[in-house]
Amino acid sequence: MTAIATRTPASLPRNRDIADMHYLASRIMLYLLAFTAVSVIGFPLFWMLICSFKPGGELYAVPPTFLPNEWTLQNYRDLFVQTNFLTYFANSLIVAFGATFLSLVVGGLGAYSLSRFRFFGIAAFSNATLVCYMLPEVLIVLPLYIYVVKLGMADTLISLIIANTAFTLPLALWFMRSYFNAIPISLEESAMIDGCTRLGAMMRVTVPLALPGIISVGVFSFNHAWNEFLFALVFVSSETNKTLPLGLATWIGQDNIYSWGMLLAGAVLVTVPVILFYLLVQRKLVVGLADGGAKGE
Repeated sequence: MTAIATRTPASLPRNRDIADMHYLASRIMLYLLAFTAVSVIGFPLFWMLICSFKPGGELYAVPPTFLPNEWTLQNYRDLFVQTNFLTYFANSLIVAFGATFLSLVVGGLGAYSLSRFRFFGIAAFSNATLVCYMLPEVLIVLPLYIYVVKLGMADTLISLIIANTAFTLPLALWFMRSYFNAIPISLEESAMIDGCTRLGAMMRVTVPLALPGIISVGVFSFNHAWNEFLFALVFVSSETNKTLPLGLATWIGQDNIYSWGMLLAGAVLVTVPVILFYLLVQRKLVVGLADGGAKGE
């Protein structure tokens, strides 16, 4: 027993050193994988940004230059002067914010009702909303277009707002319902005892507690509406109602009028607002996605 006792303390530092080496190796491997993933994803964005500052002749240079030999803003100046980019940008903002607002309001009220009230078929309806989200856009674009034409909303931004809302609403219902289910109803009952109406209790108690999930749904809805192409291609025909994805897509193949430098400049201006928006809400977004996965049913 004495011999064992004398050998045990000597083995502990070696075991601790081995554990520290394993931990260090795993962290290095994790950082290398993260750096590789970020490089693969981020390099195209970096290359797009750099090329947007190159003059036209340098874009076609062989071999290509990594950094511009001559930095220029001519592509951005031509973009605003020779195209309807500002119109496309404004249309995309209207559609994205409109669809996001409707998804949050309608989805929030619907999710609250599914969470707090009990009625016949609630489980089947909840599952049906998730199945509806699984349908791809290409399957619902033609039925939606028929209704849009019959309602006289063809070639309008309102039709795009409604179409994008219809596509994102099922996920908004399902996701926010999981958040509302995780909030004890006793908190709302306490607020109503203190004089709040049910709507007041929801706005003052439930909504602030579910804010990470609401932000996550808002980011998803905004990003989808901002980048959506198929609905805009089918529903919109006039130049004044085109959104950014549709407007930029029409430039491809027209390089006798629009240069690739202008196309790259437009792509940068389309991407930068979304990246900035993600950076501003990334903490709330990560918390919302993690909690939503833990609280979801």
